[in-house]
Amino acid sequence: MRALDRRRWVLTAAVVVSIILIAGALIVFAGADPLLGLQGLVDGVSSSPYRIGEVLVGAVPIGIVALTLIPALRAGVFSVGAEGQIVVGAIFATAAVFAVNRTLDGAAPALLLWIAGFVAGAVGGGLMALLPAFLAVRWRVNEILSTLLLNYLAAGFLGWTLRTWLATDAETATPQSDELPDAASLPSLIPGTRAHWGILLVVVLAVVFLVWQRSAASTRLSVFASRPKLALRLGATRSRTVYSTMLVSGLGAGVVGWIQVAGVNDRLLSSVSGGVGFSGIAVALLGALAPIGIVAAALFFSALTAGAVGMQSATGTVPSSIAEVIKGVLLMGVACIAAYQRRPAAVVAPAEPVVADAPDGPDAPGPIATAEAEEARA
Repeated sequence: MRALDRRRWVLTAAVVVSIILIAGALIVFAGADPLLGLQGLVDGVSSSPYRIGEVLVGAVPIGIVALTLIPALRAGVFSVGAEGQIVVGAIFATAAVFAVNRTLDGAAPALLLWIAGFVAGAVGGGLMALLPAFLAVRWRVNEILSTLLLNYLAAGFLGWTLRTWLATDAETATPQSDELPDAASLPSLIPGTRAHWGILLVVVLAVVFLVWQRSAASTRLSVFASRPKLALRLGATRSRTVYSTMLVSGLGAGVVGWIQVAGVNDRLLSSVSGGVGFSGIAVALLGALAPIGIVAAALFFSALTAGAVGMQSATGTVPSSIAEVIKGVLLMGVACIAAYQRRPAAVVAPAEPVVADAPDGPDAPGPIATAEAEEARA
């Protein structure tokens, strides 16, 4: 195991252990027994099939956002715009489902509504991601600043949408759209729970990125993060890298918007993003940009939220909001990891560099070695 890999896992383990210790301290300060609180946390996650389903439901959007952030973070493109992309994707998906169903006089088949919602959500999220990518490429606008500000723009657009063209005619306490047609809802994967078939998308994405991270494209993105001039020699231009990586993350976030509407809420709500975008960044870094690590981190994040309710019931004094405090501490730990590694993409290096076969024998240099030598001479 290389030194970078060892350092990566040591830092991640240190963050997890620190979170456990801080959580125990918070429980003590609340006047409860830490062991009782821990037991309540475990029971809140695994005491019934419904609780297990809640963990899976919460892990799906975080996992998708985190997985589709892998290319951007590996390239050192740090986008924090998933929140806004989820919102726009949800708006596009909801509008598309209603439009298709209305066009077919309410007789649209489920498969058609799912495809319409999926595609429209991805398009909405992708368009929202291409805007800051354009600003970064054309005018060198910092992508962290532009994506953060665009989140507020998306939230404002959502509020206007739920008061005007997608607003329900029913009297409701909170702004929302009409309920989606029954056929548009994602079917349940575990009977008696809210766990839906969107879980399979996380599995598919994890497998895709497991294969992708050993490709030459993944290596070029890692090189781009640390040595842009060398990456240029390998064919990774700045504009192509920024556009492609941010588009992938935007597509994923947009699909999450559709899943949150069709799989969880059955309607568009002002809380559709629910902090999933920011959690996805933390999960991606905590999972060390490795698909398996990200899936595990997403389950851990979701389990914190689901288990906090059980902790509150078991202790009677520890509020369920402790989960948000623990997540905040976790975000600080992830930020420390990113700062220590200097670049987000440096949290993980590819397991094995991809070098083309030598054309003239075992000692002939590959394209990466050749480019390095040329850069050194330059």
